[in-house]
Amino acid sequence: MKKVAILAAPGFEEIELMAPLDILRRLNMDVVLAGVQSDKVVSTHEVTVSTDTMLDKLHADKLDALILPGGAGSWVLRDTPEVIHLVKKMHEAGKLVAAICAAPFILGELDLLEGRHATCFPGFEKSFPEGAYTGEKVTQDGNIITASGMAQS
Repeated sequence: MKKVAILAAPGFEEIELMAPLDILRRLNMDVVLAGVQSDKVVSTHEVTVSTDTMLDKLHADKLDALILPGGAGSWVLRDTPEVIHLVKKMHEAGKLVAAICAAPFILGELDLLEGRHATCFPGFEKSFPEGAYTGEKVTQDGNIITASGMAQS
């Protein structure tokens, strides 16, 4: 069974966390919701979720995929050294790293998009290397999947 971690940081965008969680669990994947700062996390629109575990309990060698939801929580993810370490370890191991909406800017800032294609919510591509931004709804390039956001038309 595939093991997937979704990171929950304060200010996360609800649908970008809950929809992947719901769909992947319906597919019988082992999905763990990990709190970045707390086991109770408040979203952009003040919805509180309880997490299954905490970030410090996650190990890249025990995961198959990592999902970074967007929203204002993206800056919390970027500014948390343990998140950056986990993202880099997952990427180095060739494991799936997915980022939605604003969160792909983190991958750009970590130089993980060099020689790759990616998308994000328009305006967040400033951290992407030249030629990387596709403007598509979803872009997969190797082990990186990025999405422009749930409501992007």
